[in-house]
Amino acid sequence: MTKNPLPHLAKRLAILTTAMLLLNCGLAAERKTENLILITLDGVRYQELFGGLDLEILKATIKDGKLEDTKAYKRFWADTPKERREKLMPFFWGEWMQRHGSVAGNPQKGSSVRLANRLLFSYPSYSEILTGQARDDLITSNDKVLNPNPTVLEFLRRKLGLPQKQVAAFASWDVIGVAVQHEAGAVFTNAGYEAYAHPDPAIQSMSRLQFETLTPWDTVRHDEYTFRFAMAHLKTHRPRVFYLSLGETDDWAHEKRYDRVLAAIARNDSIFSELWNWLQADAQYRNKTTLLITTDHGRGDIALNWHSHNAQIRDAKNTWLAVISPDSPLRGEWTGGEPVVMDQIAATLCRFVGLDYSEQNPKTGKPIARLFEK
Repeated sequence: MTKNPLPHLAKRLAILTTAMLLLNCGLAAERKTENLILITLDGVRYQELFGGLDLEILKATIKDGKLEDTKAYKRFWADTPKERREKLMPFFWGEWMQRHGSVAGNPQKGSSVRLANRLLFSYPSYSEILTGQARDDLITSNDKVLNPNPTVLEFLRRKLGLPQKQVAAFASWDVIGVAVQHEAGAVFTNAGYEAYAHPDPAIQSMSRLQFETLTPWDTVRHDEYTFRFAMAHLKTHRPRVFYLSLGETDDWAHEKRYDRVLAAIARNDSIFSELWNWLQADAQYRNKTTLLITTDHGRGDIALNWHSHNAQIRDAKNTWLAVISPDSPLRGEWTGGEPVVMDQIAATLCRFVGLDYSEQNPKTGKPIARLFEK
């Protein structure tokens, strides 16, 4: 008599299912990330990040006086790229990259990070970061309109079951307020010249003061206000998903003020230090937070076009990416390896909290595998 194979098959399937459940539980137990922080520095070139002050650009932007007498030269010049970048961003290259995280995108080390979109300006590139997909056909300008695609912030809020203020975005540029969401109100936002309501009298005062200390641009406030409001929100509402977008680096570049670009990058480094020290002193965030820091686009690579970025400037596609995470063992600069594409960022963020972003966007870039290799 031929035996019925079904009972044996059912038993084997049950064993396999149990093994998979145990494996998933083990992976979940190993994963430490409970909070995500995305930070973007608008238009910061990889050349400054990895090499510090570019002497040829500084020379080209000086109108009067000697190069050696400028504040930028005195503050940021050193003989080697390593020394220059450490002068420009001492916290980033010291505490973060030596002890806690890693950074990709230095072509001198054979590392590449690049955009998938072909437009190479801000809104299309932010959308690529936030949605995991480059859609040159849908976003073709920097107009302030809701993102035509659902974003990773919306996905994380839905999957993690979070209230609105637990998924927040603070930005210096007002367009980020719409870039982060496909549906109005899906994410808590404060962007551009926008009042921020908070019980702290000091924050109330700063909220008023931002309208009296204007920048040269109608749509971008000073990064200091953005950061102060962001920190107030972190301390009060304890978000699990947080996006900080800083913008002055790009705008001073368009004004061809290289000295102020360098100063803005240095201030960003101070912001990193203050944010990190607060996170590490707080039980909710200490050793439970993954930070991902990047830029929306590169710029020209010579003195004639360093201030610009568009589809005709080839180097504008080249960016960089830094990650500080309790779930990634990498430290320091990446050497070699497969190119990283910016459409992988959304899926990578989700992977750190055990979610599969392709559930929302099947065409998204894949998580960056190298970050999770043991």
